Amino acid sequence: MPIMTQPQIQRAHEEPYAWQFSVFLPNRVGQLNELLRAMAENQLELLGISVFDSTDWAVARIVFSEPDKAREILARCKLAFTECQVLLVVLQSARTLGEATQVLLAAELNVHFAYPLLANHEGQPVMVVNVDDHELAIQALTQHKFKLLGHEDA
Repeated sequence: MPIMTQPQIQRAHEEPYAWQFSVFLPNRVGQLNELLRAMAENQLELLGISVFDSTDWAVARIVFSEPDKAREILARCKLAFTECQVLLVVLQSARTLGEATQVLLAAELNVHFAYPLLANHEGQPVMVVNVDDHELAIQALTQHKFKLLGHEDA
């Protein structure tokens, strides 16, 4: 009886991930501006941002051009943050976010959050997307001809 094994996927490059930082800021006037100024002073490009606030805290979800440099600056500024991998999905040729979420739904993946990048890719909009299983999402989206970027591509 033959032994069943998992199919092997050859990867010619790194998976198309970007790193998102969730930075926790006291909900006081000027805190976001101070964070953005510190990044600008260190020549760190902000690619995408989404801010949620509550009574005491705000959470800024940010994708930077250089995650290692961002990590260093956030630590140096003594800011509390977490980080996670996210997908950067290019909505090319009039493809919509609805089409992308339909592909993810068909793969039974839950979208935790999504927001647009500030920059586009070759004139096309790019969405930051976080899901249950990035590897499965990559397979499903690329199979349906969606282009995915890594942070170095954005």
